[in-house]
Amino acid sequence: MARSRPVRKTRAFERQFARFQKNFGTVVSRLRRKVHLSRLELAAKAKLSVSTLAQIERGHGNPSLNRMENLAAALEQRLSHIFELAQDMDKK
Repeated sequence: MARSRPVRKTRAFERQFARFQKNFGTVVSRLRRKVHLSRLELAAKAKLSVSTLAQIERGHGNPSLNRMENLAAALEQRLSHIFELAQDMDKK
């Protein structure tokens, strides 16, 4: 079996990914406030620490897919819907 080479990340990809992380965090924060949850309450429901949730909401860190799914479930949203909202932020 041939060994695959690691994917080379371009600067454009890095910028786009950083923008998506920030947008994802903004969407999570807005949805959290919309359902009147504190960071402590959402973190507990999503099985995250408050500091991890704060980092995600600020667009820092790199949450795993599992963590993003936990957040979506805790917010009673589909993860795909949160992704769509995050992508739509760039269109405004």
